[in-house]
Amino acid sequence: MNAARRTARTPTHRTSRVAVAAASLICLATLAGCAPRGDFGRPAPSVIGGHALPFAGRVAAEARGEPAAWSILTDDERELRARAYRFLMPAHEWQVVERGLADLTRHRVTPAPLRLGMRRSYWDALIFSRGTSPAPLFRRIAQDADQDRMLIPLLREIALRVLEADDARLRFLLYVTVLEESQAEEAALRVAENRCLIAWVRAEARERALRYRYALERLAIEAPQRSAIEPERALAALDVEIATLDGLAVGELGACAEGIVAPPRRPAAGPLPAIVPAADAPPPDGVILFKR
Repeated sequence: MNAARRTARTPTHRTSRVAVAAASLICLATLAGCAPRGDFGRPAPSVIGGHALPFAGRVAAEARGEPAAWSILTDDERELRARAYRFLMPAHEWQVVERGLADLTRHRVTPAPLRLGMRRSYWDALIFSRGTSPAPLFRRIAQDADQDRMLIPLLREIALRVLEADDARLRFLLYVTVLEESQAEEAALRVAENRCLIAWVRAEARERALRYRYALERLAIEAPQRSAIEPERALAALDVEIATLDGLAVGELGACAEGIVAPPRRPAAGPLPAIVPAADAPPPDGVILFKR
């Protein structure tokens, strides 16, 4: 009798635990989002944003079969993640609910699909914050687009440094005297994780530009005036800058889940490679980190 009761109650209890866990994560993300701001508009360092959510995100990503490395981050990898923050979060500060959800996604607690179908979210926040004149709204679109454009060159430079260091990391593995399989796998996971992040940021940058375009077109219909010229020029310049990210050899975001991580095949003998290889050097054999 008691066993039957426990069996009957198990699904309900599991559902309750899932609901409580989801609510707790959203609360954590909301608290992290309300924290004081630091560099690049990110929340200032805290236990929740700096430790709890990243740990939960790595565990969740690992459970989903996504690349999730536990090794220490290099300085460039930390900088890359700091610079990625702007592009992985909603552009308008009044997108409160979306910011909370995006923070969970940024920490990889939840999967990282593009926010397709939410193209009007920026427009909704823009209109909700409007005053008595459309001119400030046109200026806001231009400012957001200009800020994105100015951040992309440094983001691209850091991404290139990370990719070069990742190639060097994999080449060095081939010549390590004593190499455990777990170490090779961890290195491969970090490289795949970095490439997925770069692909994600590039895809989100494209989506942000489309959201700005959507808002500008709707605003121009409601209030056609010369103020639309400035954001139109800013968006054109942003599109040009985003196109420069296409040269990053990381594949598309949709290929991330299909990445295969395998231990590298060690050569019989050979000299120790340079820590920073040439940019045109081929990838090491036996490691497939991204389907291009």
